[in-house]
Amino acid sequence: MDPKSDRKLDRKRMSQVQTQDLTESRLNDDFVFWLKSKGHNYLLVVLLIACAVLGYNYWERKNTSKTSAAWGDLAQATLPEAYEQVAKDHADVPQAAMMALMQAADRRLQQVQTGVLVPAAGETAAIALDEAGRKIALDAADEDYAKAAEIATKVTGGDRTRAAVIVVPSLFGRAAVAECRGDFDGATKFLQEAITVASDRWPRFVEVANMRISGMTGLATAISMPKQSELLVKPVDAAPAATATDDLFQQLINEQKAQDAAASKTPDAAPIPTPAPTPAPGAGG
Repeated sequence: MDPKSDRKLDRKRMSQVQTQDLTESRLNDDFVFWLKSKGHNYLLVVLLIACAVLGYNYWERKNTSKTSAAWGDLAQATLPEAYEQVAKDHADVPQAAMMALMQAADRRLQQVQTGVLVPAAGETAAIALDEAGRKIALDAADEDYAKAAEIATKVTGGDRTRAAVIVVPSLFGRAAVAECRGDFDGATKFLQEAITVASDRWPRFVEVANMRISGMTGLATAISMPKQSELLVKPVDAAPAATATDDLFQQLINEQKAQDAAASKTPDAAPIPTPAPTPAPGAGG
């Protein structure tokens, strides 16, 4: 190969290398300039987005954990006090809180209806509900129903019709509490309010409320018991007079009794002696 050609190629390669080095140097200088002038703003935006994503993921995990804990405690509760404690501890989970209050109110109302404060368990006898306990249970049930409806209404932004699944049953429960107190006018008002809330969207609720209002009329009517002096006494019929046939039967009965008595006094007849056997002819001398 010609040495001159080799030198030309070497110079050409050197020129290309120098050009590439200059281009890379310019790019580095431009990037450094961009970082100094505008880069920190973009980096700050990227950092904020990353922090927001991390925060949202943490918030989601925390909410999921709280919700799971609330529903777990609700599933384990059995007594009214336990349900009320679940609603208090998990007030930040409104769905679980209002369900816990509804369960607590239903249990309180069941205590009043059955008259049993604590049911029998094994060898432990049931504890009866006295009058003071009955009043406490009714007050607590009414309060729990009202709180559940309030929470449901807040969740739906004040729209009671959208919250009718909770609001209407709570009004039914408050009506039952009023009935137990003997306040039938108050019970009717709660049922009429339930009809207003349900409207045309929940026809089954409207039907049930109307049925209960219809039955309320008979319950509200006072039943007066008559006094002892006002009771009718059926006269006792006189014994029928004896007839000739009755006299004849009575006479026959008396005669039969007399014959039986005489027969019992007669001594038994003496036994008939058994004759001795006759000897055979020609026997003995």
